[in-house]
Amino acid sequence: MVPGDGLAVLVNANAKRGGRRIAVQIARILPGAKVRLTKTMDEVQAWLRALLPTQPRVIFAAGGDGTAVALVNALARVVPEDLPLPVMGVLKLGTGNAWANVVGAPKLGVSLSILRSLGQRADGQDGVRGPLPLRRFGLVDCDGTLSHFAGAGWDAEILNDYKEQLDASKGPPRIVAKSVSGYLTAMLTRTAPKTILLGRAHVLIENLGDEVFTIDQEGALTRIEGARYGSVLYDGMMSVTGAATCPEFGYHFRAYPFAERFLGMLNVRVYDRSTLGAMMSIPRLWTGAHPLRGMHDWFTKAARFTFSRPMALEIGGDALGPRRTVEMRVSSREVQLLDWRGLY
Repeated sequence: MVPGDGLAVLVNANAKRGGRRIAVQIARILPGAKVRLTKTMDEVQAWLRALLPTQPRVIFAAGGDGTAVALVNALARVVPEDLPLPVMGVLKLGTGNAWANVVGAPKLGVSLSILRSLGQRADGQDGVRGPLPLRRFGLVDCDGTLSHFAGAGWDAEILNDYKEQLDASKGPPRIVAKSVSGYLTAMLTRTAPKTILLGRAHVLIENLGDEVFTIDQEGALTRIEGARYGSVLYDGMMSVTGAATCPEFGYHFRAYPFAERFLGMLNVRVYDRSTLGAMMSIPRLWTGAHPLRGMHDWFTKAARFTFSRPMALEIGGDALGPRRTVEMRVSSREVQLLDWRGLY
């Protein structure tokens, strides 16, 4: 068997780290894989339409969360709704790498080495044709885009500030700017001063589903009696709010530590503390500590967020324009990701 048989790899030609060089590297190490370098969503969809009849075992997104989200949305448009999406994998090439971190994806060179050796296992089994270790994730549908998280407030502001800081960095400082230190620097020196000046926004969160659950002080999942369609989940000040089906934002920041507790529902979250209070709680926020003062959790099928002023929105790591109202709901589609920990 040629290394890479049964695998397909999407490479984002627009990625800062990636492009043609990465596509060539992957094709050289996995000559049996179908590798495609694309620039637009139309190109991705055309490639998938030609690819899917060959029934690949795993379709990889070689990039960060943006590339993975693009692949998910392209698959959702190409694959009929009554059929499951093909198994996906993530090759870790992005900056935050939320999905890649959650499924334990190693660095690119190690990942390719593992994939190359799948058909040469010591036990004689075919690692590609046999069962693969998979991990199921629900998807957030936000304004028609499917993703593993979406939100408004600091996360979107920090993302914009981080990207501006990264674009302004040249030479050796850029290496630091792309790290966790760079992310924290953008948050502390750019985002925090702006939020202190503007103050917190007010948000009204309405339930658009049926049942609603929450997490108690001990971390147990409990049903909220009387909650129904139209019930107000939250009406107050916010610093960050959103919904997710994945526990991480990236950089191992566990912004939604309970997101996988209820497959088929969204984990809706609000953090209501001030900027200064949040800065003092960064270690606990980063590790997803619970209980945490000012943090509120719900599980529902859908919710509407209405803000007191236009708020920056981000979906799966991509910043969008400001919104006054946004709806998020759990998609009928799910994705199965290759769980790298089961391979190594």
